[in-house]
Amino acid sequence: MTKSEKDQPLEVEIRRAPKLLAFLLTGAAIGVAVAFILYLFIPEDARSAANILGLLIVALGSLGLGLGITLSIFIDIRTAKRTKSALVNRVKK
Repeated sequence: MTKSEKDQPLEVEIRRAPKLLAFLLTGAAIGVAVAFILYLFIPEDARSAANILGLLIVALGSLGLGLGITLSIFIDIRTAKRTKSALVNRVKK
């Protein structure tokens, strides 16, 4: 790069994007919470010790995880349409 190219402003795009990990963990936590609540509504004589609870946690936790990722991707696609452009200058440290 020459001296004049360094002084030229660059055009960059600015957009907000959701944090995927936050949506993933929130969806999984909601799924696990629903599994515990559902386990409490199963009659005492119909439930086994830990098999049903474990299966509910795995099934609903993974379902919540998938729904969280799906919601995150949907929000990411929606916010990608609202990008803004800005001119920036390079700064030497």
